[in-house]
Amino acid sequence: MNTTEKIKLLEAKLQRLTASEKENYGVCRKIRRNIRNLERELITRT
Repeated sequence: MNTTEKIKLLEAKLQRLTASEKENYGVCRKIRRNIRNLERELITRT
């Protein structure tokens, strides 16, 4: 799985969690951090 696919997967997971409106703040924060790090990695490679 390449970096772009990982980002899309995490974004989909984040969307599901935010749509459920439960107490998922910590999980959402971790997913957002992972997405930022993967985007940085993708930018650094090019």
